Amino acid sequence: MTHTPDAEPPMPPLDLRRSVGHEGTAEFENPGGDLAFHDDIPEENYRSVLDFGCGCGRVARQMMLQSHARPERYFGVDLYAPSIKWCRQHLTRWDPNYQFARMNAHNPKFNPRGRQSAIPTRETFSLVNAHSVFTHILQRDVQFYFDECRRVLERGGVLRATWFMFDKAQAPMMHPYQHALYISLDDPTHAVIYDQAFVRGLYRQAGLRIFRVHAPAIRGFQWVVYGRLEDGDDVAFPTDEGPLGYAPPPE
Repeated sequence: MTHTPDAEPPMPPLDLRRSVGHEGTAEFENPGGDLAFHDDIPEENYRSVLDFGCGCGRVARQMMLQSHARPERYFGVDLYAPSIKWCRQHLTRWDPNYQFARMNAHNPKFNPRGRQSAIPTRETFSLVNAHSVFTHILQRDVQFYFDECRRVLERGGVLRATWFMFDKAQAPMMHPYQHALYISLDDPTHAVIYDQAFVRGLYRQAGLRIFRVHAPAIRGFQWVVYGRLEDGDDVAFPTDEGPLGYAPPPE
């Protein structure tokens, strides 16, 4: 099946949208044809995209609907097999430049038999997106997966990632080797909250300059951190002054 300029890519079904926390369709739309991340990164960084934790194609669909700077190459990876199957059958068919692959990474809910797994490509990309991924990765695994994102990033490329963060200086009971808080005994991946200084250290050690940071839209929720593989000083993190709200992850 080929698409026409006026046709829109298929919309993921309700059950898959629920798996990423969106019952509605608004998060998958792009009615203005805008760049998926607006002016946060230059247009040239959309040339080749690795979507780490692509889910059922939220960002892929937004990029398909961009009026300009559409990716010449998009590669989405995720551990949830039904989402990858749907994306291959529907989004790749709509645009063959969009490819998807399953990672056999472990998650108690979505892939309980998985294990620590490398991103399944040796190519490099001008943009790596990790939206709502490190917010669910345990401390024992975070260095491995952060290094994997760095591995597939070309020089001058951008890593866009979201994080839950806190200030460890306000948690004096934590040991020096402890950098994360968890909200669930039954499933610690439900939400993982990292010390901000630890997160900054991950970027610095990987040679990524933090050039843009967005504080959470809801206080205490997801920070958006942009790092570029280049030399230079990091920008300062803003103060989290978002309104109080409620946004639990999918159960």
